[in-house]
Amino acid sequence: MSDGGNNGNWGDHYPVSCPPGSAKSKDVTPVYRLTLNNPPLDEDFYSHKEANLRYPPDKECEACAISVFTDLDQIKKAKKKIALFKNRGHIIEGQIVSETGVVSEPDHKSHINWWVYSGIDVKKYFKDNS
Repeated sequence: MSDGGNNGNWGDHYPVSCPPGSAKSKDVTPVYRLTLNNPPLDEDFYSHKEANLRYPPDKECEACAISVFTDLDQIKKAKKKIALFKNRGHIIEGQIVSETGVVSEPDHKSHINWWVYSGIDVKKYFKDNS
């Protein structure tokens, strides 16, 4: 039985009507992600919700997405501002492949929300930058 917006391709932790209808399936290359490990581990690709990190209550859908950037300079700026990554984080490069999920349009800082289908090994789409 469908829950209205969730088509069964998403994790059980996704709220109804998430991802938003404006999110599109497309290839995006390159994308950059902040990780704590290099080479990255599976947990480096957890969403805020999967990692039990705090997020604003009105941002639950965004908290189910994986954050990536399309501009290397913008992710370098984000790394300096986010305490968790400032001194021990890594920037890794990868790609979004349309078959892996859907994405938001990049914001003014090149940030993209990537809602990944259940069962996708996101790690394999990123390079080891060690």
